[in-house]
Amino acid sequence: VDFNELENGATRVIVYDANNSNIDPGSGAILNMELMVHVDAYNSNVGVNFENVTVTDGIGGTYWVSSADSGTVTVSPGYIEEPHNLEAQNGMDAQVLLNWEAPYGPIPEDFFEDFEEGVIPDDFTTTTNSAQGWFITQDGSSAFWGIPSHTWYMCSNDDMADDDGSMDYLIAPPLNVSGAENITLNFASYYDGAYGQTAHIEVSTDGNSFTEVTSLDPMSEWVTESVDLSEYAGVSNLYIAFHADDNDAWASGWAVDDILVTFGTRDLNRVVHYELTELGQWSVTAPKSEVIREFPGGIPHDLKVDLQNPILEENRPVNIDAFKVYRSLSNSNGFEEIAEVGGNTTTYLDEEVVNSTTYYYQVTAIYPDGSESGPTNTVSATPVEWVEISMDNGSSLSGQTDTLDIYMNNESDISLFYFEISDYPDVINILSVIPTDRTQGWSWPDPVNNGDGSMQFTGYAIGSSMGPGDGAVCRIVVYPNAEEELNVNLSFSSATQVQDANFVDLNWTAENAMYEVGIETQTINLLGGFGLSGEQTDASVFIQNTQPVYGIQLDILADPPFVSGADLAFNEFLNLDTWEVSGSEVGGNIYRIFAFDNTMSNPIEPGSGHLVDIIYDIYGGIPDETIVDITVDEAVLTDVNNLPMYTEGTPHAFYIGQPPVACTIENLNGELTPGGIATFEVHLENTESFNILEFYIMDMPNNMVVTSVTLMNRFEDGVIDGNTEEQEDGNFYFLGFDFSSGVEPGEGAIMEVEVQFSNLLDNSSIVFMFSSIAAGDVNANPIVAIGDSFGQFFNGTLSNSDELSLPEEFALNQNYPNPFNPSTIIPYDLSKDSNVKIEIFDLMGRNIKVLFEGNQSAGHHKQVWMGTDNFGNPVGAGVYLCKMFTPQKVFMQKMILMK
Repeated sequence: VDFNELENGATRVIVYDANNSNIDPGSGAILNMELMVHVDAYNSNVGVNFENVTVTDGIGGTYWVSSADSGTVTVSPGYIEEPHNLEAQNGMDAQVLLNWEAPYGPIPEDFFEDFEEGVIPDDFTTTTNSAQGWFITQDGSSAFWGIPSHTWYMCSNDDMADDDGSMDYLIAPPLNVSGAENITLNFASYYDGAYGQTAHIEVSTDGNSFTEVTSLDPMSEWVTESVDLSEYAGVSNLYIAFHADDNDAWASGWAVDDILVTFGTRDLNRVVHYELTELGQWSVTAPKSEVIREFPGGIPHDLKVDLQNPILEENRPVNIDAFKVYRSLSNSNGFEEIAEVGGNTTTYLDEEVVNSTTYYYQVTAIYPDGSESGPTNTVSATPVEWVEISMDNGSSLSGQTDTLDIYMNNESDISLFYFEISDYPDVINILSVIPTDRTQGWSWPDPVNNGDGSMQFTGYAIGSSMGPGDGAVCRIVVYPNAEEELNVNLSFSSATQVQDANFVDLNWTAENAMYEVGIETQTINLLGGFGLSGEQTDASVFIQNTQPVYGIQLDILADPPFVSGADLAFNEFLNLDTWEVSGSEVGGNIYRIFAFDNTMSNPIEPGSGHLVDIIYDIYGGIPDETIVDITVDEAVLTDVNNLPMYTEGTPHAFYIGQPPVACTIENLNGELTPGGIATFEVHLENTESFNILEFYIMDMPNNMVVTSVTLMNRFEDGVIDGNTEEQEDGNFYFLGFDFSSGVEPGEGAIMEVEVQFSNLLDNSSIVFMFSSIAAGDVNANPIVAIGDSFGQFFNGTLSNSDELSLPEEFALNQNYPNPFNPSTIIPYDLSKDSNVKIEIFDLMGRNIKVLFEGNQSAGHHKQVWMGTDNFGNPVGAGVYLCKMFTPQKVFMQKMILMK
């Protein structure tokens, strides 16, 4: 008896007698056959039957076979394959998403590696130009790239390494495929292609020079990949490499598991469980910086994939009736069935879980005869609450404060949060943090304006944690420092942390906010003049401020440095008795003016006016006609919170020597009253005759209009040009000439100018000066001319426009600034003479401070509170009530004191 296996799987049997003897007639068995059941035979009935039966006699004749029997072999329990590629999505809120692949039938394992030893196998090779390269792990997730749970696997994570990982290679041991005709590489892969990452399969026959076979298409879940390597069959050494490439960017990575090489012809199908949502597609294709900016806390998985519409696999090589899902709190025992799903379903969403608890899962397959396979690999996942955080939009002038509420929607008790807020452009600064009712009793270390521009602040529970809720957890006091109007984007950076009562980090999502920065420009104007070499001269400084000024530091630069500041004299009408003032030379060519209100209660009120005169020494030996430019090198004007306000300066110059033509403003006559009339004279000192005079006079503020000009003395024969008039910008333009005799050398008044004041005065004074001046001879050739000095109409009874009309009703207005530290201004209105009492209370109703009590006339008034009680002691930070008591009504405003 001989037998052999044919290519079609049938067994050929030959029975013969070498001596040509026959089998005697009769019935019964002539052979006993023993068949081997394949190790991968499924639980089923296998039919056994005859095909191509030939029977011959002793002389070579054939018999007709009238019938051939058949039989059945029952295979039980047979080959039962477990499901594959189980993954669990970590970090979902009160949910765990499971995906797996159905049994795909027996495949010869000519090479297999599942990395379950937890160490990189000795025969595998890794190379990299990164600090990290490929590594073995059970959790390769990082800040901006997450990997679903998948037991032990190999991982290249460029997001974690944060450097150049363009040459990350994982190389399998060489395979001798000299006798193979078909070669198929199968492996489990997690590669979503985020942030420009690419993944490549390469091969080599010498272990040095690799050729790319294919690059992977991205997919945001674990999938089984199949790559045909048959064209490399026949070589004695085949090296297979997994090449993770960040393409010279801070990219994501690639994870690989269950590498299987077979010399069969079977490819495995790539199984995808969910389609990406529009947001999910954007998250893996958008630039990494954009994703981090928009979602610094990460994107919840249920927003990235379409959980409501799983993809069902229609064609499978193995018929499965159902899958059973098991769960345990241990990775080795205690697994209990929690669900059974249909045989066409390879995903399950476990919603019976508690956040911050780690769960372990396995899945088995149920075959048509009821047999249950062994379990898949064990995976774990920890559901974590996704806390929602947000903040208010804000707005303020540059240098002014605003208070922004920080909100949190949480279901767990919270014990700590660390917020890092980025502002773009980087102009916002943090001053302080104020707790809310939700965080009373918490500790609040001082906030920090970090060097990278971010604002950082922390709060943590001293006693009880903050319970579940939705509302503000704190308020931050911020201010911008900008030189132009801006819309600033505020966002929570990825460094933000929120921890539950057990100090477990929670996931979070956040909404960005906007901060509108306005600009009210404070202006410092300089006015030079002329002086002789070796003598003294003076320069005047003027201020135009829209906010109360409590501190000043001005650096006045002289270029070339032929003058030095010797002394200064502040405007006596400013009443700076409580101010500390000084002037000093800095660095040889800068004169620094410093002034500060020590009481923080006597500011320079908003308006325009003369600030200070600087006495300069002119160095000896300086040639005549030298021009020394003076500019505001640095200007700092501070508000009640000692914050700088945006300030600009306008330059001027000195003329060294006696200019041929010099004009000054003299002999002011008249009072600053609404609609009033006043006059001043223009005086001339000239060493040369001239025929043409032209100048502009600017007034600050623009509340004065020139109504007439009368030429006199040496210029009385002159002619005033018809273009002499008030300009649209508020400046006064003058052009006059005397082509008959000209203006002879001399000194004295040459014209009188009449002006009228606005009916709506908004300043206690009006300052005016030459903004430019020019002179010329009869042929219109220029002659050097200088405008020196300034004029100022002042009336101490005027302070601002609000006081020009009586209020229509009693009112207690909001204090400013608010919040404040250490002082604030409380404005209020009285529509008629009245007894009034201004008093400060805490939230318990206790009297803290009486600011004023007595009778006041009708008008606009204000009081300053320095944050002290009736005994002069500083009070603590918090919310206070300001009340104004009048015979008609009691008024109230809330105020916030910071520390």
